Amino acid sequence: ALGIGSHWPFDQWGRFLPEHTTAVSLLDRLLHHSIVVVTEGESFRMKQARTRTPARLIKK
Repeated sequence: ALGIGSHWPFDQWGRFLPEHTTAVSLLDRLLHHSIVVVTEGESFRMKQARTRTPARLIKK
């Protein structure tokens, strides 16, 4: 089993790959016979990052 996570929806993968056809080919091979689970909402890591105070901003 293989799990792949991305914050980019499939229709936007062409934005960060060199060519649109590359994205289409890659997704075609990844999604063939796969189960896709789409989640919504803010990621846990982003929520955590916003609540942390960066160490470089704390005056010593």
